[in-house]
Amino acid sequence: MANILGIDYGQKYIGYAIGNDITLTSSTQGTIIYKNQQKLFQEIQDLVNEWEVKLIILGLPINMDDTESKMSKEVRGFKEKIEKSLNIECKLHDERLSSFEAKEQKEIIKKNKIQPNPGIDALAAQVILESWLREKSKNV
Repeated sequence: MANILGIDYGQKYIGYAIGNDITLTSSTQGTIIYKNQQKLFQEIQDLVNEWEVKLIILGLPINMDDTESKMSKEVRGFKEKIEKSLNIECKLHDERLSSFEAKEQKEIIKKNKIQPNPGIDALAAQVILESWLREKSKNV
């Protein structure tokens, strides 16, 4: 495979990160402000083309008791639309605690004055992608 796009989907902000399933590395890239679906899909298509992405990993919000939230249904619908409109495989990955972990990383970055300082949504996308990469590497 090779390059993978990790996405933390939100109703206002979409964080994204790029990873590689051969090197098992990832990096935050940025945040898209969700204004309308057509523009969002075009921006995702541009990322897929620019990075030669072969797979998208989309964070699926799951409650701590393993039930799905209202947002889970929206994310599942978003996944289907991505696959149809962009003609690319998209997998869901449990994003439980990703926002918490991203906030912890954000504090470390702020404390150590690391630059550039990525947004919380991009960090959450990286956390989701790294979790998927770790899980994948265990199953190889």
